[in-house]
Amino acid sequence: MIAGPILLLAVLAVGAISLYLLRRREPLASFLAAGLSALLAVGLWRLPLNTPVRIAGRVVLLGRPVQWEDISLQVTPAGQAVMVFLLSVAALTFVLAWRTYQGRTFYPFGLLLLALWGLIAWLQPLTLAPFGVVAAALLAAFLIQAGRPGQTQGAWRQLLFPVLALPWFVVAAWYMDQAPLVPDDPAPYRIAGWLLIVGFAFLLQLAPLHAGLPAVAGHAPTVVAAFLWIGNQTITLFLLQRFLVTYPWLGRALDSAQWLLWLGLLTAGLAGALAAVQTRLGRLTGYAALYDYGVLVIALSLRGTAGLPTTIWLLLTRTVALLTMATGAAALRHYMTSDALHRLSGAVSRLPWSVAALIGGGLGLVGAPLGAQFASRWALLQLVSEKDPRWTLLLLLGAFGVLVGVVR
Repeated sequence: MIAGPILLLAVLAVGAISLYLLRRREPLASFLAAGLSALLAVGLWRLPLNTPVRIAGRVVLLGRPVQWEDISLQVTPAGQAVMVFLLSVAALTFVLAWRTYQGRTFYPFGLLLLALWGLIAWLQPLTLAPFGVVAAALLAAFLIQAGRPGQTQGAWRQLLFPVLALPWFVVAAWYMDQAPLVPDDPAPYRIAGWLLIVGFAFLLQLAPLHAGLPAVAGHAPTVVAAFLWIGNQTITLFLLQRFLVTYPWLGRALDSAQWLLWLGLLTAGLAGALAAVQTRLGRLTGYAALYDYGVLVIALSLRGTAGLPTTIWLLLTRTVALLTMATGAAALRHYMTSDALHRLSGAVSRLPWSVAALIGGGLGLVGAPLGAQFASRWALLQLVSEKDPRWTLLLLLGAFGVLVGVVR
């Protein structure tokens, strides 16, 4: 009987190797990568976790764990939903990337990146998951560089923060192993909690540790950058949620909801202000995405009956808005001589649909009326205003900053 994790990871690895051999035939590689991602998303969504099914003459049990000594991989219902979402995003992104050159290695390395995200989502013990985050950041560095010589700032900053986070998780794991030896002493758990908070501060890359996102936006192909933002942020937030559920003492020792709320507010306000003054299209897209990321973290901090549905809907709608904006920006950067805002004159007449996608995606990210995010953003503003109306004003000012940048 084949375990689900082995089957999914093997299919992604074989697909990546095959697409690497076909990387010079970009239309074919794009079609195959999108088709494989969509097929896996549908299969992962429809297959039952605890009932064996027969695929190509072999019996597969999707929820069967894979064990190596103390390390295990198991597809849980939450991990299943996250990977269905990421595979669906990948299928859409591979199609969008075909029309504007995003690097020949995007399709094979994108599939490998999906495999690493799957490892992070299914891995036990949780303290080993940050090693998977570092491996994913290392692979993402090649996607950011896209085979181009020159500046490596974007790739370097993409890799920097996960590497800085790793030692904190390693030391926290040591304290967690020592805690059962002194059950009457709460100090090991308290120290481990603070170490985990510092580690997640680096992984989440919220303000003031946000330098990686605009750097990636300025140097990476825009659709690739959007794909990395969606995937990395989704899997990091999911990993944080797994830690809070698996280790209840972490939520009791530290008010995680409160510090997530404050970091989200700081990120949204700062990103909105910086988006208003950007002079290049790539970095404008990065700060617009950073603002929306801060809003998503705020929604995650509101762990009530209304907070979770709002977070899920924001995650889905921001994906559509971000990919729409990134597609428009990618076309403009591809066909225009420069992505500097003052060099984009005449883009409306030459590339009207790309400009429309850029503006429409930007308006969607700020939650403009008639947009997909308007209802969920309005619900979030009401939830935040119940805590402090000044925070609602800060979010509106951040949205106004992004709107100014898009209008410019």
